[in-house]
Amino acid sequence: MVAVRLWNMTDEVVEIDYALVLKASKNVKEVSRREAYSFFFGGQDCSCHDDFAERTCVMQTLADGTLTIEVRMRLCESSTINSRAHQFIPSNPIYKNILSMLMDEESSDVVFEVEPPSVTKSHEKNKPVPVSFSAHRLILQKSAPTLAEMCENGGNIVITVEPDIFRHALYYAYGGKLSDEDMQANAKEIIDAADRFGMVNLKLEAEACYVRSTDIDLDNMMDNLLYADAKNCALLKETVIDFVVTNGEDVLKKVCLKDVPGGIFADLLTAVTRGNKSSASAEDNVVDLHTMRVSELRTMLDEKGLDVDGSRETMIKTLEEHSSRDNAGQDHD
Repeated sequence: MVAVRLWNMTDEVVEIDYALVLKASKNVKEVSRREAYSFFFGGQDCSCHDDFAERTCVMQTLADGTLTIEVRMRLCESSTINSRAHQFIPSNPIYKNILSMLMDEESSDVVFEVEPPSVTKSHEKNKPVPVSFSAHRLILQKSAPTLAEMCENGGNIVITVEPDIFRHALYYAYGGKLSDEDMQANAKEIIDAADRFGMVNLKLEAEACYVRSTDIDLDNMMDNLLYADAKNCALLKETVIDFVVTNGEDVLKKVCLKDVPGGIFADLLTAVTRGNKSSASAEDNVVDLHTMRVSELRTMLDEKGLDVDGSRETMIKTLEEHSSRDNAGQDHD
């Protein structure tokens, strides 16, 4: 027998009456019919028909290799659907539970004394009181490993960073989601803090926000290029390189290039090669890591459970080494 599944692929709840009809073509009458089903679909639910039709019957109804099953349905208007559709199902509370532990002095095992950089330059008598943040090293070990290393011995840890930026970073470390306004207003500062504390995901999110909200031009391209190179912000660096390739003549005339970081030639060549490949007809579908976009490389790394931070060269090398290990393992098998 041939089985048929009718799926509700959404998260919505619906109740329908339906019939399934197996047809060979428009000129052939119905071969198999299943009538008068009434089914209540929950979100991501399905109705199963394990004995829909004989296999020989199905094979005989193929039209140019295509199997056609007609589904006739209508929405039920019963009063039960409303009561069943609005059932309250609580979500897993783990994120809320962890976030509720933020700044919990009773359960915390480390305290950060945070003072802004300007304080270190102030006269001792005029120094403001540092802002205290209670935290849990166990949580930081996974979400901010470098920050966790700073407090291996527990106690009070003095950190020089803007308190508001540290608050954003700690909130993220405990599972919080920063607002678009906070992220956009402090993108570079958050990148700096996340890079310093080993918070890769936060760093990449802030970098993406900075790229979206910043217009690269002749006046700021060099500053952004140097910053991207210093912080291993591959997406920002790629954005600046794209600007250079598109506006090469103006860049040569108006921008001083003596401070261009080393290795920039490879990035420029990558951008030019990528542009040439996209404008030419594709001869094959071979994956070329060296001309991939940064977001594509990061997606591949993430899917393989590998580190998504680092320069283009680092990401490509990591993927190539991972591929070589996989191939070696297959050869061994």
